[in-house]
Amino acid sequence: MGRSSAFESDEARADYCRLYDEAVALSPLRLEESEVRTAFGTTHVLTAGDLSKPPLVALHGISISSTMWLPMLPTLTAKHHVRMLDVVGDSNKSVATAVLSSPIRVVEWIDDVLDSLAVERSPVVSCSLGAWMATHYAMERPERVERLAMIGPAGIVSPMYTKWLLSAMLKVNLRPSRAGIETFVESLAMENTRPRLRTDPWRPIIQQVIVGMETFRRNWREPRPVRCNIERLAASGIPVLAVVGRDETLHNGALMAQRFRQQLPHAEVVLVDDANHLIFVDQPDVVVQQLEKFLAVP
Repeated sequence: MGRSSAFESDEARADYCRLYDEAVALSPLRLEESEVRTAFGTTHVLTAGDLSKPPLVALHGISISSTMWLPMLPTLTAKHHVRMLDVVGDSNKSVATAVLSSPIRVVEWIDDVLDSLAVERSPVVSCSLGAWMATHYAMERPERVERLAMIGPAGIVSPMYTKWLLSAMLKVNLRPSRAGIETFVESLAMENTRPRLRTDPWRPIIQQVIVGMETFRRNWREPRPVRCNIERLAASGIPVLAVVGRDETLHNGALMAQRFRQQLPHAEVVLVDDANHLIFVDQPDVVVQQLEKFLAVP
């Protein structure tokens, strides 16, 4: 199985956590940080909102951590208290002791966390790889997923561009450098919105991504977002929202939206103009409006 994913040194982890803490300090709402022990390691959880409201679970994209949700907290907490899970085996404050080497292990990990948090059933808001994880969870545990929102989903219904995958491998895995990784991360946003990545509240969040990509060593068996059969999701009756950028760097955005509409005929599928993979940075108002509408439904 090999080693569990981890930062290359204690100093690298401390550098990363400093940026994580900066992002938390900029949160528009008060946060509680906690740790949950699971069969796959210790999962770090951010909690926000009134605990008397029903729960909502959020799963982040690869390398970006739960801090990606902080600018959206006013929307996410309008009718819920939010549990934001740092995925074990990814660069964040969680510490992995085992590998999420298959979809069923992802399901087992989420079960462990939700059981510990006493979350029996909730909406799930997800992004990128987190959307892939949430999709598998919804298919295996439909009784626990009230509704599923996917922001910039990766894989699931269409493959990622081979050219993009090769670029990611070269710049992040084979010849990583801070400058190269920063250019790579910026390529996930539209050119005219890239300055936002260098200003608060996104600055420490995006710097986390860069530091994580440079110093965090993922086990090669950790999950990757690939195409999967979602017939069980369609049959489950779970309400689904998919928000896709038309100008996706990872995928053909229009084709992905078309396939979601074909395979999930009852889903709300929104194809957003002038939006890349970091759609929540490129078009934050659109994302917030779609989430507000989707989560307001009783």
